Amino acid sequence: MSTGAADRRSTAGRPKAGVTFTFLGSAVDPPFAAVTSASVVAVTPEGGLVLADLARGLDLPGGHVRADETSVEQTVRREAWEEARIRLGALVPVEVIQSDLFGPDDLTYMVVRAAMVTELAPWERTHESAGRVVLPPAEFLARRPGRRPELLRHLVTAGLAALGRDAAAPPETR
Repeated sequence: MSTGAADRRSTAGRPKAGVTFTFLGSAVDPPFAAVTSASVVAVTPEGGLVLADLARGLDLPGGHVRADETSVEQTVRREAWEEARIRLGALVPVEVIQSDLFGPDDLTYMVVRAAMVTELAPWERTHESAGRVVLPPAEFLARRPGRRPELLRHLVTAGLAALGRDAAAPPETR
């Protein structure tokens, strides 16, 4: 359930043209005060990728940092619950993306983590998401998702690698 708190730093209405995104890798730990959003590559024990069915299409669970949040972990876990009704195990760093959306002297960061799913709770439609989909990673990537499929390919592949998984491998069967 949403906390009701506003985004700490709204990006609504900001012009997106001309924004530079710089991939910094997984070892970078930006100051939380400069983090605007966080997402997760969430993987089931069987190897399925958990995705949120959002207005823009299937995507990784994630979103903006709220004004009352104090860590990337808190944001990731809240967004995973709101958008996909999942609980997560330990979070592993995947990528930090630097943005100059607010100008070259006001850099902000999008942080991506990976985690194994510890609970797929019963689905409840929310204002955040119309549904939850679990797909083999290779199937999701073959669909060329989103406006920047190369970005999602990088994030999913790096997330799976951080968890010791392979995007091309079929999900494990039980």
